[in-house]
Amino acid sequence: MLSFHYSLRPIITTMKSQLNACLLFDRKFILYTKRTYSEKETLESTMVDPKRVVSYDDMLKIIYQPEKMIIDVREPEEIQSTGQIPSSINIPLKSVHEALDCMSEEDFRCQYCREKPALSDELIFYCKTGRRSTIALNQALKLGYVNSKNYLGSWTEWSQKSKLH
Repeated sequence: MLSFHYSLRPIITTMKSQLNACLLFDRKFILYTKRTYSEKETLESTMVDPKRVVSYDDMLKIIYQPEKMIIDVREPEEIQSTGQIPSSINIPLKSVHEALDCMSEEDFRCQYCREKPALSDELIFYCKTGRRSTIALNQALKLGYVNSKNYLGSWTEWSQKSKLH
């Protein structure tokens, strides 16, 4: 059984105080936002293995690799008002499990204009701040998508840094 120590107080805070992180003794991170979450919700949905984290620089390359599927888990209304990362598809968080587990290949293709990923395909999830994408990552891993990753910087980082290029 994996045991670790956690704290509900932030140890590391970003400059903008939008995201706080605590380093666990098992070398995973817990992410906190300004919203307060229950202890169970925080532990189950926001642990990220650093090996599963994709950086902004990684994303600049991934958007040109069609064999990798970039999945935006925000709601469609959010995307309409902000835009999205090039080559990404929108599967809202509430639909991720159904799309990856229950949907037929034909239905997936019709709904998302992409082939349904194989369990070995690389999936990269993102949202606005990294929290929902972490939940989606954990869902995908539980379904057997072993090469799933999370762009923790998500839309917030992408929209800020892409303006500079």
